[in-house]
Amino acid sequence: MNPSLTDSRRQALRSASHWYAVLSGERVSPQQEARWQQWYEQDQDNQWAWQQVENLRNQLGGVPGDVASRALHDTRLTRRHVMKGLLLLLGAGGGWQLWQSETGEGLRADYRTAKGAVSRQQLEDGSLLTLNTQSAADVRFDAHQRTVRLWYGEIAITTAKDAQQRPFRVLTRQGQLTALGTEFTVRQQDNFTQLDVQQHAVEVLLASAPAQKRIVNAGESLQFSASEFGAVKPLDDESTSWDEGHPELQR
Repeated sequence: MNPSLTDSRRQALRSASHWYAVLSGERVSPQQEARWQQWYEQDQDNQWAWQQVENLRNQLGGVPGDVASRALHDTRLTRRHVMKGLLLLLGAGGGWQLWQSETGEGLRADYRTAKGAVSRQQLEDGSLLTLNTQSAADVRFDAHQRTVRLWYGEIAITTAKDAQQRPFRVLTRQGQLTALGTEFTVRQQDNFTQLDVQQHAVEVLLASAPAQKRIVNAGESLQFSASEFGAVKPLDDESTSWDEGHPELQR
């Protein structure tokens, strides 16, 4: 780590990199901009960290004007360079490793939420993807399948019928989940994935033992690691209450 940085400034840099990723995405709501402004104003270290964002952007030829507005017009390449520079400020021990980690991948993901934010997206097939606070996911659709890669945090999925009959899958570090015409939530933890099924069913394959599979039905919950299934338990409604009262749908 960079020995010249205090712990509070390191944390501020991490938050700044997250906020930069959020504001430079394709879909930014007024609520997200307001939360960024609140974060920026609440602490001098946050203001210092955001100044590093401005400095890095200026080095890359960023256009003048309000920082939050400028971020909305960045190319993905510029965004990656800025975030990489921010993470490197944390030092070889904390910055580059974070950039290479799955959390780093999440900072570059298609969809991300900051602390306290929830985001609801309608995907190209009509399915609904809702991200809980501090979550990140990539979406990849092709001629053969529909895939969501959950990097960190928690998502809720409501699948739509697909005219091409492509399977809808969610990938986590621990395995692959295939929707069987369903509504469900997935939470990525450090060493396990939590699956809660509200409607229909989900098939789960383990990353390290793909020959093993479980079918989790509506009203059931399952935790699993890359190599082992936990016991199927009754669904705790409280665990999915965050998905109620969605924010405005974004397309």
